Amino acid sequence: MSAASDENAAPAARRGPRGLPVLGVARDLRRDPLKYFVDLMLTYGDVVWFRIGPADVVMLNEPDAVRHVLQGNHRNYHKSRFYEAFRPLLGRGIFLAEDDAWLSQRRVAVPSFGGPRFAPMAAAVASAARDLLDRWAASPDGVVDVMPEMMRVTLDAVTRAFFHLDIVGEHDALHDAFTVILRHTERRVWSPLPLPERLDAILHPEYRAAMATLDGVVDRLIDDRRRNPLESDDLLTALIAAHDGHPDGRQLLRDEVVSMIAAGHESTACALAWCLCLLSRHPEAADRLRAEADALGGAEPGFGDLARLPFARMVFDESMRLFPPVWTISRRAIAEDRIGDTVIPAGTTVMLCPYAVHRNPKHWRNPEGFDPARFAPGGEAERARYAWFPFAGGPRVCLGQRFAVMEAQIILTMIAQRFDLELMPGETMAPEPMITLRPRTGTRMRLVARAPQGDS
Repeated sequence: MSAASDENAAPAARRGPRGLPVLGVARDLRRDPLKYFVDLMLTYGDVVWFRIGPADVVMLNEPDAVRHVLQGNHRNYHKSRFYEAFRPLLGRGIFLAEDDAWLSQRRVAVPSFGGPRFAPMAAAVASAARDLLDRWAASPDGVVDVMPEMMRVTLDAVTRAFFHLDIVGEHDALHDAFTVILRHTERRVWSPLPLPERLDAILHPEYRAAMATLDGVVDRLIDDRRRNPLESDDLLTALIAAHDGHPDGRQLLRDEVVSMIAAGHESTACALAWCLCLLSRHPEAADRLRAEADALGGAEPGFGDLARLPFARMVFDESMRLFPPVWTISRRAIAEDRIGDTVIPAGTTVMLCPYAVHRNPKHWRNPEGFDPARFAPGGEAERARYAWFPFAGGPRVCLGQRFAVMEAQIILTMIAQRFDLELMPGETMAPEPMITLRPRTGTRMRLVARAPQGDS
């Protein structure tokens, strides 16, 4: 299917599950969203129509159509109504902003992600990873749960790299708060008839407590920076300067900081946890990563070493194919559009599901298999551009994509330098499709310390 318009082509007939009156497919979807979306793609093909409650949804599974929505005609596609469930968490931050507001916020943030900043950011990531590994070395029983551990190290990395802050003693509270908030938000996203947010919050005191915890931490970060400004700029300094003097400046600043923290650590933490679990299940890949790490001669990787760590990048990219943290993307068509012979009426919700597209046998051999070699340098020329899109794409491609890749290369390499990780017996690596695709269970791993690697 081509994304190019053909005004003379007849509109394609709508194919997809009928669902129930009022609810649409919501009940079936909730049972197992991951399997449901893959089955829809395999059963109905490139274009699938269905309803979730009152929303008319079209699921696009063909890379050219994905490109059209995210890049070719992106101005016609805003965040869908499903993202309104994020509003209490992210407010008017960059993740939910549109048009001029989004562009203004992105212009403030972009310099903090620029090339000259990457060397000190790499050092901040390595510092966070070193602290993690030193804690692991002191573990009394040699067993860790890598999902919260990856949340901890990526939170450290983001706050050190972009905010020059060390979150001492806040990790567990923030991890637990984000878990509660994301579960609450995910339930609202898929509810065909959600309660008003204020009433829903009243009925869920654990959610209100989690939001209070998060807001308290963010307020302390902002107040500390105001009391102790840096001589050099960082992202937090830029955000404070951008919102000072605005009537709603405090709230806007809070929304921006939460957006950056949430987007900057949650998805990378999920991907790293999947990497470690997959490496434990595939010892040949773990051996290759270990050899690549050992080639550094015991030195911590820095920004200048990234080109020497291609396999760490390949492992990360393949993990993001199998378990993309942002596993669904949805947009609302502002005006009527046409993609190939499919007419998209104004107001339609357009669903893009990386989890499904990344498993499309038309574009991936052995799509359920773990094979980092798919992402060997130069391999992207052999596949459609949007057959893999864990960072979305187009103008709204994830701002932190380069940082996330660098972060993963450094953390995976430093872990491989010091430890072998083995999944504990009985761990199942079951995915939990919340807002991000976390492992639900099955990430407890045994640490096996490695002998220090010196120059050879």
